[in-house]
Amino acid sequence: MAVVYLGDRFLPAELAQVPVTDPGYLLGDGVFATLRGYDGACFRPERHLAALVRGAEALGLPLPMPAAVMAEIADEAARRTGEAIAYVRVTLARGSQDRPSVLSLLARAYDVPTDDQYERGIPTTVVGPRRIPPECFAPGFKSTSYAAQLVARREANARGASEGIQLAIDGALACGTMSNLFVVRGRELVTPPLATGCREGITRGAVLELAEQAGLVAREGRLEPNDLFEADEAFFTSTRVECLGIASVDGRPIGNLANARSTRALRKALRELALRETSSRRASP
Repeated sequence: MAVVYLGDRFLPAELAQVPVTDPGYLLGDGVFATLRGYDGACFRPERHLAALVRGAEALGLPLPMPAAVMAEIADEAARRTGEAIAYVRVTLARGSQDRPSVLSLLARAYDVPTDDQYERGIPTTVVGPRRIPPECFAPGFKSTSYAAQLVARREANARGASEGIQLAIDGALACGTMSNLFVVRGRELVTPPLATGCREGITRGAVLELAEQAGLVAREGRLEPNDLFEADEAFFTSTRVECLGIASVDGRPIGNLANARSTRALRKALRELALRETSSRRASP
């Protein structure tokens, strides 16, 4: 069941409408954040919404309410779905002169990877579209102008991959089209730096926090495409996939997924962290 909040209230999805004259609709003039609800409480909403607030400030979008209130609405939306794992998208778009910004939330069951995909990993491909450099557009928030990511993702889909890998403008590895990228070499965990144009994802940050617990030394560092084929493991991270192993890149196998202990350990630690933090938030008055 889809749950919708628009403006200042929850309402049936079929009644949720925005004017076709709004710049948010016409120009993609808006920002959004994607949260994951665990039994009715979202994981680290304050961090997701801090990025949304930064984006709103960059675009000159007035906030209709404090981020803390948005977080409460996001939790309520997740609860109303009745799902153990809920997708919650918070969007703030430019509106009309008398309503300068429009807040909406959409919550529903989350289409997450299957157990088989987690066990076997997924095939991926290096796509043609390069990541937009931070000098051209700050990657610190998600814009509703998502065409660049969609073009890259659709190229991956056309090659039979559910996710693709994007390069930085200089040819270094950057990230997935809608995820962050990690490589494991021995006990070292490496992820591309933000200078490549990748986003400072919330899940990316959590994995860096958990690396030591998994017996890994984490760092940001430049990675070349060939580093994937010399890696013991590689995986994507995002709100949707948590930690999802990469089985192959353009048909070439990556490491040995049967022994991908680090990917599995980090996914387990991440899930435990999310359940612990969301349980604590549900217990708070």
